[in-house]
Amino acid sequence: MEAGAVANAAAIVMGQPARIDARIYADDVRDGDGAHHAGIRFNTVVLAGRTSHLLQLAESARAEGLAPVVFTTRGQALSNSFDDYRAMAEGACFGELGICAVGVVGEDAGIRALTKRFSVYKG
Repeated sequence: MEAGAVANAAAIVMGQPARIDARIYADDVRDGDGAHHAGIRFNTVVLAGRTSHLLQLAESARAEGLAPVVFTTRGQALSNSFDDYRAMAEGACFGELGICAVGVVGEDAGIRALTKRFSVYKG
């Protein structure tokens, strides 16, 4: 994917783990002038990998009892059409929609073990 599509997929995927695990973001971080700041508590790393590796990562994370979040190439094509995306996802089996991004939250050692075959995305 092009850099903009990678950034878009990463931003979309990051929101769902934050809903699953409330520890990811702090409630409110503001500076002395009252401006909001990103209050992320854990490292967020964007990794590069093939579609088949992303599917395997998501399956392995599920097998480990984690709750991976996926985003698909078919979902990317449905800009601002959430109801269509939900219907499409609900009518498909896991992995049928072309996974383009996976978000996984868990203990550092476990995540590193699951992602060791990936490299850091360099755009």
